[in-house]
Amino acid sequence: MTSSSHKADMAAGATAGPAPAGPATCGPRGLARRQAILTAARRLFIEKGFEKTTLSDIIAVAGGSRATLYEHFGDKEGLFRAIMEEDNAMILSGLAPAQADDRVTPEAGLTAFALHLVKALLNEETTGTVRILISEGDRVPDIAEAFFRIGPENAIRRLAEYLQRLSDNGTLKIEDPAVAAQAFLGMVTGNLLVRRLILPQSAPAIPDLDRYVRQAVRLFLSGARPSGTAIPG
Repeated sequence: MTSSSHKADMAAGATAGPAPAGPATCGPRGLARRQAILTAARRLFIEKGFEKTTLSDIIAVAGGSRATLYEHFGDKEGLFRAIMEEDNAMILSGLAPAQADDRVTPEAGLTAFALHLVKALLNEETTGTVRILISEGDRVPDIAEAFFRIGPENAIRRLAEYLQRLSDNGTLKIEDPAVAAQAFLGMVTGNLLVRRLILPQSAPAIPDLDRYVRQAVRLFLSGARPSGTAIPG
């Protein structure tokens, strides 16, 4: 990266030198400081863009010091990765109940996860992060590639693990869980996310989202049920 803002950040930090990225062991105060930096960075990245936001901008909003930012995140790219990791953890938390409890039916588990997913993707902060990647991805290819590893690819892997378990116990019949997971995520997110990105004021109402997701789950399961298994109405 060769932008003037990046050079300014590197020059300002040259004497101290960035510490390795990642949160240090710290108590509640340190964790609160880390979250304040993340919150400020997210807001500024969305408002100004990734390239135009400097570490000095972030520190001015969040408080603290450059040394603290380096200690927790390493650099500006580390900050953006941490934001993506935070978003992905929040999204995948919607799958955790189904993964943890075999009594949760595929209909209930997939519907809860899909609703959680689409609501998260329609969130202004999440779509703001995606817009940054669309507009600046060619200038920060490492960050764009990290997005797919941290976000979509990780979600596909986690969902595929859940579908594999359902297939192994005979609840569903799925030849390739990874392909099935990718297809399911495309069904429930594709049109909604594209519309949200292009027409940011046109988010569907919650009842419409609920109907959309439940229909997508039924369509998906209609092709994944073992022969002769009825789909609950």
